[in-house]
Amino acid sequence: MLPRQALQNFAARLDRLDDECGSPRLFSGLVREYTEGLFTQGSSPRLATFLASLCLIVVVFVRLNLPQPVSAKEILFQVRQAEVRQMMQVSAPIIYEKFQLRRSSRSRLETVTWEIWNDTRNNRIRQRVSDTRDAALPVGSASASTRIPPLLEDFGEVFRSHEADLAWPLSPSNYELWRGSVPQESEKVLHGTLPDGDKAAILKVSGRGPFPLGAVVGVEFTVRAADWHPVGQRLLVQRQDEIMDYSLGEIAFDVIALDAVPSSIFGQPTPNSTQITKPAVWRLAPIPVQSDFWAAGADLLPSEADLTAAEVEARYAIHSVRACIGRPIAVRLGVGGIEVEGVVDSDKRKAEVLLALRGIPHVAAAIRSVADEAAVPLAVNPDEPALHSAGRIQDGDQAEQPKLAIEALLRQYFTEGKCAGRQGSVQSNCTQEEIANLSREALAHSEGAHAQAWALRRLVGWEPFLRRDKLRTSTRRLLQLMVQDHMEALRDELQNSHAQLRPILSRLLQRDSSEQESQPIGTQDFQGDWVAGALLYLCASVEESVDLTLGTFAETNRPVSDPERAMKDLQSKLDFLRTEFPKLEIDVGAELSGFSKTLVSSEKAERK
Repeated sequence: MLPRQALQNFAARLDRLDDECGSPRLFSGLVREYTEGLFTQGSSPRLATFLASLCLIVVVFVRLNLPQPVSAKEILFQVRQAEVRQMMQVSAPIIYEKFQLRRSSRSRLETVTWEIWNDTRNNRIRQRVSDTRDAALPVGSASASTRIPPLLEDFGEVFRSHEADLAWPLSPSNYELWRGSVPQESEKVLHGTLPDGDKAAILKVSGRGPFPLGAVVGVEFTVRAADWHPVGQRLLVQRQDEIMDYSLGEIAFDVIALDAVPSSIFGQPTPNSTQITKPAVWRLAPIPVQSDFWAAGADLLPSEADLTAAEVEARYAIHSVRACIGRPIAVRLGVGGIEVEGVVDSDKRKAEVLLALRGIPHVAAAIRSVADEAAVPLAVNPDEPALHSAGRIQDGDQAEQPKLAIEALLRQYFTEGKCAGRQGSVQSNCTQEEIANLSREALAHSEGAHAQAWALRRLVGWEPFLRRDKLRTSTRRLLQLMVQDHMEALRDELQNSHAQLRPILSRLLQRDSSEQESQPIGTQDFQGDWVAGALLYLCASVEESVDLTLGTFAETNRPVSDPERAMKDLQSKLDFLRTEFPKLEIDVGAELSGFSKTLVSSEKAERK
């Protein structure tokens, strides 16, 4: 308790402050009056009330700032809203889902891959299944009278017995059915992390036994928190003397326009095996649905080998008309087909590319000309090579025309050489013309070599090239031909550069023209592939040579800082490529063709 005299002195000071500053505001006055009253005798109830109010305010503030738990009802509502948004992405949507279904118990584990195409507009469903087994655990065998894996038959029976919708296995409606079928259930909302690191909400329902045979004793429904998309479900079903665990995980999902789906999906193909038609699953709101199962061997989608072959054929077709150089054309793997898309310079070029692609199965081409795109600004393609000529000063530029890094040396070289014996302005004009021709040709050969090295780098880093040993012989042959063509074109450009620049470099450096000994082109592995590693090392060496050539012999805003050092490095690099390139060409050709080096070198000699 504060002394009464101290309170009186404090009140007197407040009064003087009031006189100096004017009347206090209403809120300030109330606070002052209440504070004075707290510390007077007999104010214990007031103090207790004040402290209780303060604690209540703090508790409410902290609680409001804590993350609020999300109920199962709210999660299911968000899932349904997300489904509606997905359906509105395209007109006539086809919902494609690919699942991995596992059934496990004490003694066995079985797995099946299951794909579903849902045509929501026309109420059609197509399904494709493939049976894979875990060799480490004994599993049951499928009946000879059916091509549907027993696991999927069993899983479908669980759905039918509980009147769930097998066409939409990961749906909130199905989860509500499972939850309602669990006796004496208790539901929890848990939070977890998916294998890819995304956050997830897990609705978990557990029952209390004893359970009859066939009863669902537990359910888990996993939803990705970022977009409220269901990605997994787990059903625990009572079987004879054991609990059977059915785990369904989504491994692919897409919303596709109907016109982008291969016609074989909803067509009437004639598969190698007998079609197995299952009755439509009874729904809460019955809808007439055509639901057919086809065995994995049915020709619903092209096989992986067929798609890879088509992708390589499409790239080779583009390569055959030299559309792989310069502005690239994209070749992508789509759903059930290969998508080829790009912009070319003219309608004539467009017709050439389309003609080259004609007849290749599973390929959908969307090639446009610059005229077609005139009204639409083109985005920069990150795959397009950055031309080294970007640093050159083009005609019409207002900037001061730069000089070559070694222009003075070249003037002396041509004055004493081709332009010797001429006088005055005639000699000066001759020298200037020779320097311009040299620069122009050096630039052309360098850009040609750079374009071939860039195309070769893209080809070597392409997935089918890295797994070429698993491809068909005809497909591997196309890869070999593309590599061979790029290496031959690259060799020609390098030989031209060497023949043009090597004598000049030797003269300017006042050295003899004997070539220096060089180390073989590196053959370090690239993802376990020495061919890819050697070719990538070659491309890097070519790019270094191009940079040195442009910085030394071209009119550029990026000249070399040490011309003499650059000329020595360029001479060494040209000698290295001229000596080692033919050896690498034979080694790579032998590896890709499967023949010996002798046969490959003989074949090259015959072509020459």
